[in-house]
Amino acid sequence: MDDLRETAFAYYDVIDDNTKQAIKAFSEQMETEKLPNKIMFKEFSAYMKTIGFAQFSSKEFFDELRASKRDHLVYADIITLLYFIQSGRPFCRGYNCKDFIKGMYFTCVKCFEKEGDYSFNVCPSCYRAKNYNHGHEEFLDPTVMLRLKIKQELTRQSSVNDIINYNKLQPSGSNTSKSSSHHAQSSPSSSNAIVVHNPQRKTVKADRALQLMQIAVGFGNLVVATSQLCTIM
Repeated sequence: MDDLRETAFAYYDVIDDNTKQAIKAFSEQMETEKLPNKIMFKEFSAYMKTIGFAQFSSKEFFDELRASKRDHLVYADIITLLYFIQSGRPFCRGYNCKDFIKGMYFTCVKCFEKEGDYSFNVCPSCYRAKNYNHGHEEFLDPTVMLRLKIKQELTRQSSVNDIINYNKLQPSGSNTSKSSSHHAQSSPSSSNAIVVHNPQRKTVKADRALQLMQIAVGFGNLVVATSQLCTIM
């Protein structure tokens, strides 16, 4: 959990002030007048259910989220919580497990490709023991999946470039050239696409939905800036 906290704080350090204000407002909605700057389990659990994140509402998760032995959460814990929400950090779907996965995990490749999100995940122990029921058999951990997707995209881009270069060598009146060029131009590119974990649920009230959206946009802008920097480098 310490590594995840450090990752959350690293993101928090570089997001814009508007996003930080939205996070602060999000945190304050779980506080009470009697206990300012403190979030007790009762308020936390009820709020998580209200905004559509019941999976985070358990006492077990609350205790894991606390950074110390205190009986309440503080603002720093909420920063960590929102990192979990925005990154889509999963809970294990294994039989009688349902643990929050703090480390590596396995995700269903077909569900990811269909849903665009890690929709079915199991911890390494449940994966090895086949302690789950799912209709698909192909699972990968996120690191391997990311490398595989990058290789697939590079191969696809290379094929498109080969078609474009070939078309440049063809006579200008060639039907093949026009057809191939049109195909190359209309081929979808995911080089600038960003998959943002959508935190909204139907039960989210308007003001809370706007706060979560603003936080998501803040993280999304950070991803865009980082991806552009990597492209330049």
